[in-house]
Amino acid sequence: MTAAQAFLDERRAHPRQRVFKRVKAVFNSRGSVIDCVMRDISAGGARLSCPTAAQMPDQFQLLFVAEREIRDVRVVWRSLTEFGVQFMSPPRRALHLLA
Repeated sequence: MTAAQAFLDERRAHPRQRVFKRVKAVFNSRGSVIDCVMRDISAGGARLSCPTAAQMPDQFQLLFVAEREIRDVRVVWRSLTEFGVQFMSPPRRALHLLA
């Protein structure tokens, strides 16, 4: 870990847990769905990767496929292939989106 990474870790409000989860970004009134991979998660947000990270909208819904839940999120940082989101709502059941 570099000194810069250690500094960033200390600023986080919630500890992060490494994961490898399939999630979907849902936007445009549920007309657009992008497959992503969640790389880590905390109580306040998550780090996601997908090939179109740079083009993702600033706010969207994040569908947790295995859990069958959805949350409203907003992008707080981004690179070409990864981005961080802040959770803006508690998880809600999303069975209607997985049919």
